[in-house]
Amino acid sequence: MADPAEELAELTIDGLAQRAQLPVRTLREYQTMRLLPPPVRRGRIGVYGEQHIQRLELIARLQRRGYSLAGIKDLLGAWGRGTDLTTVLGIPSVPTALDEAPLRVSRAELLERVPAFTTATLEQATDAGLLRPLDREYVVVRSPALLGLVVDGVTAGVPVTVMLDLISALVDDLGDLGRELADIIVDKMWEPAARTGKASDLEALLQRGRSLLLQGAASVLADRLGSALLARADHTPGGEVLRGALGRIRVGVTSDAAGTIQRHVGAR
Repeated sequence: MADPAEELAELTIDGLAQRAQLPVRTLREYQTMRLLPPPVRRGRIGVYGEQHIQRLELIARLQRRGYSLAGIKDLLGAWGRGTDLTTVLGIPSVPTALDEAPLRVSRAELLERVPAFTTATLEQATDAGLLRPLDREYVVVRSPALLGLVVDGVTAGVPVTVMLDLISALVDDLGDLGRELADIIVDKMWEPAARTGKASDLEALLQRGRSLLLQGAASVLADRLGSALLARADHTPGGEVLRGALGRIRVGVTSDAAGTIQRHVGAR
């Protein structure tokens, strides 16, 4: 029998496209942009291996986080050169891409996306804060990402009511945190500044704080979820497979105090 690793190291571009579930033209575009390393030549044939699979997985993760291909190219280039992370990501001045535009969708389109929705679960989704009715025909989805999470969970076999309970708990907890933060901002920052006529000076600080809060909350939640899943992996059937999957979807980098990007096997 052939060694699976050896077979993986001899993928043609068609095989790589099939493995990554991407069109060949997309892979060629990545090569043109130098997002994907060139293949190893075997005569006239270019072959692809594990590093190419890992690079495509990384590109996909960054795209899901809102990065454009041009931004990913800059990030990967900086990663290779050890360039300052904040310079690449624009953290000091550019609002985070994590926030979403609410989605306006008809009820018919919503039921097409989530066939598991019934009259009762639509009401549950509204009570959970996932949906806001506009009129008899349309609703607004505040977070399309959370709707996607519900769809993925239901597709994986989780009852829609369980997924909506999760969304409700998340929205409630974040609502409590939002009110606590609002009290701190108004009592400790806005009102003192307003008394001295400097409230307008806080707008830039509020914008930066909003971006940092969104980014930080997402990072901490991802870290805590990863740790919780790793803990469960020690005591569940197929735990080693779960560990491997978590290893492949982690960010895989850290930065030092100077913001320099470094590969780090322990990063999640």
